[in-house]
Amino acid sequence: MYPANHEGEWDEVMAVVKQAVFKVAETSPRVGLVLKADLRAGHDAGEMEAKVRRLEQHL
Repeated sequence: MYPANHEGEWDEVMAVVKQAVFKVAETSPRVGLVLKADLRAGHDAGEMEAKVRRLEQHL
């Protein structure tokens, strides 16, 4: 599987994680989940888009 990145409010992101886990559980007797969160003051929104813009500038 490929890692997925989601950005947003804590409860909204956790709802997506929960939905994904339960969807996988529909067809699997066991679901493993590794979650990495990067919480930084002042970088609460738009960081994924900003990373893409910075990368495109270097290309």
